[in-house]
Amino acid sequence: MSTLAFASLAHAGAPGGGPTEVVLDGARAAALAAAIPVFRDKQPEADLTKFRVHVHPADQGTFQVVFEPQQADEGAPTLGGRTVHGRELNVWINAADNSLDRIAFAR
Repeated sequence: MSTLAFASLAHAGAPGGGPTEVVLDGARAAALAAAIPVFRDKQPEADLTKFRVHVHPADQGTFQVVFEPQQADEGAPTLGGRTVHGRELNVWINAADNSLDRIAFAR
């Protein structure tokens, strides 16, 4: 199962009303840890808690980490573009050494 599928579970809510557990394997957790400083550098004014984060499995030796801003009304976000919370940022992390491969803002 992909991390993207796990990430959507966190927003579904647990039976008690709280968030559910999100499980990442160590490789995806390391890629996410490497991508967060890039997010903070490129969007210093953005509040990470107002973003959904997708960690896509390694493809051609990289993980793609997508920082997706929530909509202004806190409704379901859509991929691409900008909201009042910031811009969508894509960060590719090298799976071999967790170094930055490239970045791109959504258009």
